Amino acid sequence: MIIPMKKYSFLVFHSDYRDFLSKLGELGVLHVIESTGNDREDSLADDKKNIERINKALKILGIENKDAGEGHGDDEDTTRAKELIDAIENTNRHISDLDQQADDIRKDIRKALPWGEYENDDLAKLRETGYIPVFYQCAKSKFDPRWEEEYNLFTIKEQDGKIYFLVLKKEDEEPVIDADITEPGQRTPKELREELEKLEKEHSEAEMKLNDLEKNAGPVLLNSRRQLENNIKFKEVYLETHKASEDKVMILEGWVPDEAEKKLEAFLRDEEVVSVANRPGEEDNPPVKLKNTRFSRLFEPISELFDLPAYNELDLTPYFAPFFMLFFGFCLGDAGYGVFFILFAGLLKLKAKKEFKPLLSLAQYFGIATIIFGLLSGTFFGINLIDSGYTITANSIEGLKQAGVPEQVIAGVQEIKGTYFESRAEFLKAAAQSTGQGTAEQYETALLKQAESGIPFIRSFRHLMQEPLSMFYLAILIGGMQIMFGIFVKILNITRRKGFKYALSTVGWLVLIISLIIYYSGIVDKESVKYLFYSSLAFSGLLIFILNRPGVNIFSRIGSGIWDSYGMITGLFGDLLSYIRLFALGISSAILGFVFNDISLQLLNIPYIGWLFFLIILLAGHSINIFLATLGGFIHPMRLTFVEFYKNADFKGGGKKYKPFIIN
Repeated sequence: MIIPMKKYSFLVFHSDYRDFLSKLGELGVLHVIESTGNDREDSLADDKKNIERINKALKILGIENKDAGEGHGDDEDTTRAKELIDAIENTNRHISDLDQQADDIRKDIRKALPWGEYENDDLAKLRETGYIPVFYQCAKSKFDPRWEEEYNLFTIKEQDGKIYFLVLKKEDEEPVIDADITEPGQRTPKELREELEKLEKEHSEAEMKLNDLEKNAGPVLLNSRRQLENNIKFKEVYLETHKASEDKVMILEGWVPDEAEKKLEAFLRDEEVVSVANRPGEEDNPPVKLKNTRFSRLFEPISELFDLPAYNELDLTPYFAPFFMLFFGFCLGDAGYGVFFILFAGLLKLKAKKEFKPLLSLAQYFGIATIIFGLLSGTFFGINLIDSGYTITANSIEGLKQAGVPEQVIAGVQEIKGTYFESRAEFLKAAAQSTGQGTAEQYETALLKQAESGIPFIRSFRHLMQEPLSMFYLAILIGGMQIMFGIFVKILNITRRKGFKYALSTVGWLVLIISLIIYYSGIVDKESVKYLFYSSLAFSGLLIFILNRPGVNIFSRIGSGIWDSYGMITGLFGDLLSYIRLFALGISSAILGFVFNDISLQLLNIPYIGWLFFLIILLAGHSINIFLATLGGFIHPMRLTFVEFYKNADFKGGGKKYKPFIIN
């Protein structure tokens, strides 16, 4: 539900205004009405930039980005914070520079290492003798031994399939060598290592400085950030303040939920403030605060993914929550996966943060729905519970007698006593042959319930498990129920926004649909309710074609009724067919589970290590299936909710979330 709001206007003398805002922020109940045209962002830019710098500094120090503890930020904290941020940024920048220099030196070392340990003085002495050293490298396969005969060539090293060699040439000599000329660098490996050692020492000192800053900077930065956040909130409210009487009177307007009104009134009794409270008018756009039951509240994050309801309409969260839960369970359709959801979410709850626990509780509710539909469709971790073996035993015969099955039927069943049937279809076919087709269908439930199963503990409820065709019809049935419920909610929504007379056309459609379902479903005798049915049709027609648009002439009403009828009829059929996706996703999840089980069982035939492949395929396969089914089980129910249900419920949306002015 949406909590009612009251609009409060406060008149405060300018010298008391700052103190009043501080106390109002600590109270944390007023959603300030925002005006347009102020330079909000420009006024807050510096504070936001400083908060961004603090967050980056905290990230550099590795301090968890959490709220500050007890205490109040002050000007000294702010000044100290700026000094600390500068020191942190400079130290971090220095560390980054050192890392870059160290990387460059390591590259030079790797480049110089193939040439061994040498000194630049040695190369200089060679040049004094008239020889110029030229450094080459090439692939070992391309090295030509004739070069050693033609030139003063010295092989230095073979490494990673390459040959590094040196040629001493005269000034006027140009060796013809098909190899890459390389330069080992201006500094020798020894000089480079000394430089790297110096940089690493400097890097360690900078890291130690950063660690020292971490010990002292955390509380100061967190308190300073809290102060800046409060300043931003304070300025945001101040910018929405109107001034009167030559700027001596400050006027502030905002929304307060009814549940917080007593708290506000108690606060105002001690303040020298003039306040006026009013209910929202038609021109107002109050913020929206939702208040739902413990169960429905878990689904609020899902409803907010689409949009918040407008203030003057119904919150549809409690209306779609049970359906969404059922749809998810239908899409997964495996009782084993439901057990996994409940246990896994329960384990995560033990260490999860408080804000994540509702999401884990939601996952557990989804697990419950998955177990229900998994048992209904007869699937447990890809095991087909429906086709788990059927055998008529002496206990089965005794159970049939106690269930009141006629003796002649039991006598027919005796013919298949002791015979094992793998599937339900084979068992029912054999039962029909021994007792007669009509008789087997009449006592099908008793036969299924009493037949012994390959999995003993499921015998008592296996007869409740449904074949795929029945699950198909069930998906259509649940979809039809949600559509009709959506039309009913639409009546409530229109009545809430405009009045009941504007909902009469929708009432007509609801009466028409219910009448058609009751009359043609075989629930009642057609002949006995024939005239009542015709009366309901006439009543529906009156509402749909005559009373559909109050205040409009009769011809416009009839034309509008015809047009709405076309949209309603085609829309209802299209919406109903959309729910087939529930059956499709559920059956595909079950089939994938069966397939992974079959593949993994076949791998058991591999000698010695077959069990390992069996476990890998089984775990990987079901993990993939759970992931895909969960994804589909969330997306498609969300689509059915936001498209089919919201449309039939006439959901408009566009609400603005209630965000009270709070100063920490």
